[in-house]
Amino acid sequence: MPDQPSLDPTLSSSKAAEGSPLLKNLTSLSVAKQVSLVIALAASVALAIGIILWSQSTSYTLLFGSMDAKDMNEVIQTLDQENVPYKIEENSGAILVPNEQVHSLRLKLAAQGYPKQAPTGYQILDIDQGFGISQFKETTRYQRALEGELAKSVSSINAVKSARVILGMPKRSVFVRKQQEPTASVTVKLYPGRALNEEQVSAIVYLVSSSIPNMKPKGVTVVDQQGNLLTSDSHSGIMNVSLKQLGYTRQVEDTLSQRIIRLLTPVAGGDHKVRAQVTAELDFTQQEQTRENYEPDPEAIRSEQEIKEINRNEGPMGIPGALTNQPPRAGIAPEEGYKAENDPNLKNSKEKKTKNYELDRTVSHIKNSVGSIRRLSVAVVLDDKLTVDDNGDTVRTPLTEDELQRYRRLVSDAVGLDEARGDTLSIVNASFIQEKQEDFAGPEIWEEPWFWTLVKQILAGLAVLIIIFGVIRPMLKDLSKREEVAMDYPEDVPEEEEELENADEISRALEQMNEEVEQKAEEVDEDSEKDKEMLEKVKAVVSADPKLAAHIIKQWMAKGD
Repeated sequence: MPDQPSLDPTLSSSKAAEGSPLLKNLTSLSVAKQVSLVIALAASVALAIGIILWSQSTSYTLLFGSMDAKDMNEVIQTLDQENVPYKIEENSGAILVPNEQVHSLRLKLAAQGYPKQAPTGYQILDIDQGFGISQFKETTRYQRALEGELAKSVSSINAVKSARVILGMPKRSVFVRKQQEPTASVTVKLYPGRALNEEQVSAIVYLVSSSIPNMKPKGVTVVDQQGNLLTSDSHSGIMNVSLKQLGYTRQVEDTLSQRIIRLLTPVAGGDHKVRAQVTAELDFTQQEQTRENYEPDPEAIRSEQEIKEINRNEGPMGIPGALTNQPPRAGIAPEEGYKAENDPNLKNSKEKKTKNYELDRTVSHIKNSVGSIRRLSVAVVLDDKLTVDDNGDTVRTPLTEDELQRYRRLVSDAVGLDEARGDTLSIVNASFIQEKQEDFAGPEIWEEPWFWTLVKQILAGLAVLIIIFGVIRPMLKDLSKREEVAMDYPEDVPEEEEELENADEISRALEQMNEEVEQKAEEVDEDSEKDKEMLEKVKAVVSADPKLAAHIIKQWMAKGD
């Protein structure tokens, strides 16, 4: 390349800028380009800052919904004391706190009694209503208090989340002989997956009925949150007894089955290698017998009585001349009889004995137990045992007959098997099919609370890098190229030739410069990267500052002449 004339630095549009090369190149641009560049840089920096702040922003969750103004003020004061950031929604008045602190804050505020609930139960009676309240309002307050207390009692049951009790209290009248009985309706809200059994429903019914005078259990109705009537069969005698008998039968069967499994689990190698089922036939017949037995040959004498009577003949007695005192006529009685009759030694005796023996009397009152076992049928299935062969591999081996007999005796003794009543026992060895156990799948990674926070930070970092290397760095690099191109120019440009005289000379100089550039480009080797880079710098200078380029070309032309 031909030698380039030196230019005076004062010809640059930034004569006073002797600092950074970037500032020199920036001042060499037009005002519109300078403003555009500054706006682009400011927007890029603002966008980067906004992305960083967005990545560090906190997600808020509802702490409490709409509350009383006084309670909300106390909660806010507590949050300020704990230095916890919070937000208040303008529309609903809900308090929002950071996600990671919501549970701990609810526990702390719950210990302080927040959120406060409206008074229920007998607490209503503590509120002063002032003077002039009517009897109807007093009665209504007492009824509401009673309903609240009953609702608390029902809610204390494990399966019940909340309850509501409504009492129907008829008005008493002294002019009505047959008074109307009070009634009650109970609505229970159960926990998810929970249910009330018959005993719990009956407990609720009797709890409510016994709390109200003259209320009978049949006057209480219990309904769940799904609208299911829970007291439909509570008072049907036959159905209730049948359900109780069925439940007791299942309880007996489950108890015996679990007893067998617990007995065989250690010897079988785990509860997954034993299956047992018991079918029980129970006798719910009620029988009562009364027996009275006597011993046929008693020996013990309880009492004895003996009576003896002896009468002596003392001769005739009575009134003289009476017929009873006259001797009998002849021929009526033999002579011997007459003599015997007049015998002064004649006696009349009588003897009577009575013996009362102690009777062995037995009175027995027999009442058979209800739910006695009538017959049992037991079925047990055992898996093959696992053994190790000579190669060290685990193999399945069927149980031997001796092992089955040993297990049979164990099960028979465990359940109390009685062949006399027809009990049966069956123990079978079989190969269990191993179920494929799927690993417990925890929550997906994108469901974790920290995942989206990490994603936000990564996206923010990428966005900042894109802004730096895609926007800001190219701008600065372009300004640096301008400085490098300017450094190749000569610095001894005459001050009097700083500007061209008119626009025509500038146009001619530009045309001549373009011709020179094209001519130089043809002479440059296409494989020379250095020459290509030099041509690009020249083109950049021509586009950026046409005046300076025209001035340099003019100097070249003058020197060539």
